[in-house]
Amino acid sequence: MSFRSSFRDKLWAIAGISGVASLAGRALHSPNSLRILMYHDVPCEVIPTFESHLQWLAERFEIITPKDFMTGSSRSQRPKVLLTFDDGCQDNYEFVAPLLESQGLRGLFFVCPGFSGLSREASFELMERSSVLLGEKSRDARWQRMSQQQIVDLDKRGHGIGNHTMTHIPLAKIDHQEMVREISSSAAALESWLGHPCPFFAWTYYWNEISAASLKVAQACHPYCFSPCNGLNSWPTSQHLFWRTGVDISKPLSNYKSQISGIGDFMYNSQRESLLSMWKQAVPSAADWERISR
Repeated sequence: MSFRSSFRDKLWAIAGISGVASLAGRALHSPNSLRILMYHDVPCEVIPTFESHLQWLAERFEIITPKDFMTGSSRSQRPKVLLTFDDGCQDNYEFVAPLLESQGLRGLFFVCPGFSGLSREASFELMERSSVLLGEKSRDARWQRMSQQQIVDLDKRGHGIGNHTMTHIPLAKIDHQEMVREISSSAAALESWLGHPCPFFAWTYYWNEISAASLKVAQACHPYCFSPCNGLNSWPTSQHLFWRTGVDISKPLSNYKSQISGIGDFMYNSQRESLLSMWKQAVPSAADWERISR
């Protein structure tokens, strides 16, 4: 861990323990706000930490379902929060989904169809190309991905399924034709598996691993697009580009309180402005819709 990361974690912990994060969270969140949380893998050893997250959230937020998100439905005047999970990790199916269901909750799971049915080793090999494109020396191989059957089962149980590209590729670093295939082929595969269109899309890696052309394809394939960029959303909403707050499941509850309080949202102001500008430029024309749907 770098000095900068260590220092930030200590500040988060202090803010959470002292109550500063809770005060900021109450000031920034309202019945007309939606905080979307972005998790990834949740292995069995951190399930107790994840349970503490759910308990703390339930005391302060209304945890909405993907269906609530699309319909604008709510049952309270509390601030809203939506739980999302990236990469289609098998532990999301084995541990997360049953835990959510035991509390009457549902999550939104962003999956990569190209990994379904692959072994852990084959998944790691498929990720090697992304590592090279990103300039990384290695890519973590601990994740076993969900199978097609597991993805379909989650959908039938009321969870949301979203497109996370076909092979978890950084869209800003590949050519146009491959980018179109990564988004549209994944959308088509999920629609075929689920028996209905997949309304959700989230791009991979960092906030800037996207292009206007990629957003145009995403808009043509999905009504809702989720970014890996911190920020607070309005509720109910007519927007189609959403901000998500990343959660580090390895950290204690004190850090978690700070992560989702919103006290760090201002650091992402320029990123959100850049993405909104790109989003407006990327609205697909009728010709784009026809070409992408072929």
